[in-house]
Amino acid sequence: MDDSDEEYLSGITPSSRFSSIVPESPRSKEGVSTRTRARKSGTTDDNLKGNNGGYSWEDEYQRSWDIVKDDDQQGSFESMVQQIIENRKKKIMKNPATPFQRGIIRTLVIVIDGSNSMAEKDLRPTRLTLSLNYCIDFIIEFFDQNPISQLGIVLMRNGVAHLVSEVSGSPQYHIDKLRQLKIRQHNKFEPSGDASLQNALEMARALLKFNFGTTSNNTKNSKEVLMIYGSLFTSDPGDIHKTIQSLVKDEIKVSIIGLSAQVAICQEIVNRTNHEPKLSRSKHYGVILNESHFKELLMDFVTPLALTEKEKQEEASLNNGVPIIKMGFPSKVQPIVTSTIGNTDFTVEFPQLNASFPTQGSDESKDVVEVNTNTTLLSSTTIGYQCPQCKSRVTNLPTICPVCGLMLILSTHLARSYHHLIPLAPYKEVPIAESYDSEYCYGCQLKFPRGVKPGTHPGVLESMTSSRYRCFKCTNDFCINCDVFVHETLHNCPGCENN
Repeated sequence: MDDSDEEYLSGITPSSRFSSIVPESPRSKEGVSTRTRARKSGTTDDNLKGNNGGYSWEDEYQRSWDIVKDDDQQGSFESMVQQIIENRKKKIMKNPATPFQRGIIRTLVIVIDGSNSMAEKDLRPTRLTLSLNYCIDFIIEFFDQNPISQLGIVLMRNGVAHLVSEVSGSPQYHIDKLRQLKIRQHNKFEPSGDASLQNALEMARALLKFNFGTTSNNTKNSKEVLMIYGSLFTSDPGDIHKTIQSLVKDEIKVSIIGLSAQVAICQEIVNRTNHEPKLSRSKHYGVILNESHFKELLMDFVTPLALTEKEKQEEASLNNGVPIIKMGFPSKVQPIVTSTIGNTDFTVEFPQLNASFPTQGSDESKDVVEVNTNTTLLSSTTIGYQCPQCKSRVTNLPTICPVCGLMLILSTHLARSYHHLIPLAPYKEVPIAESYDSEYCYGCQLKFPRGVKPGTHPGVLESMTSSRYRCFKCTNDFCINCDVFVHETLHNCPGCENN
């Protein structure tokens, strides 16, 4: 090491060689690292230092964390973070305040793409698995906001449309089918083949056309198709434009969520079925950006679609005014009766026929989804509801009586659908002031931030928030979490209901 060091320093003059090191000593020949550590301070290091006290090559970098100052009195940095959080919640919260005439009796068919493109892993873990998970969340939210509606599920795979679940008003029935589909995805069933838009739309059209009961109920239903499409092409056996014409004739509205890119035939389907200008940008067709955007687009279809002016005029001409929907409120039937003879209790179970239990489906659906009805049959024989018109027995509400075609609901179902027609007005944000009338949230009793004096913190008030959202009717203040809960789930103002 000493020879190499001397050879490296051979080109340096003696004056410059030892200008910045300690005079030669017995330990000075131990290498460059040792001699570098023994340098005097104030020579070469001082020449390398810049204006800010560091090295000269650090002058162009500005350490932003050194200039961040926290306001000890009001916590301006915390208020900016709170403002960002509240703005995000207000953006996500869907609160249509304008009252529209909507078709609250909906029959929706979800079409899921199961082709090779759904095996891509750009959405974790795969496109198909994430779609099934989001569909389960969508079904729960759909029946919570639309209790008098029905839903069915169709799967596209190998150029064929498979019926996963029949049109039914029971959310648990559809969730069980999707869970079984997820389980079989990892052994026998996996994405394969091409997608066929024509076959899927024809099956969805058949489900929507023959699951309404009587002809009078057929004109009051909102027939919709929601498609999750990940392919960039379609493999159809015939002319898909004839299928589109049939959808327009049957007044079936199609909405599509694209997982890859925008497809021209999908845009045409959406524009023609929703009576929009040709090749125009439609709110019923969206291409996702990421997982969160996928869920936002899917949850947008929970709210019923507003009726167009043409549909309103057709209903008014057919019904000569306000349309009247015939519904029935069934009575509860308990097939098990307990009687006492002497000191002994006897349980008598009367035989009951069930008219509304879903069928097992076609042979194609059995190949895709394995049917297990042990638990369902056990629970269906314990309780039922009797149709007030034909006296037949059904097990799930709401539903359409398979015998007479009467829509059977409960009064709570009708009340929960009312908020779509007259939505709750949004709360107004309270501006920043020196003092407020409320100190705690009316809903959760959360303590609000204190007031701010004007002029005390110039340039900071724009990034601060009062965290108060006031109902203009009862003048009570709520926090952002209660605001979201009231408008998304409760749909009734607690202050107004309490008064």
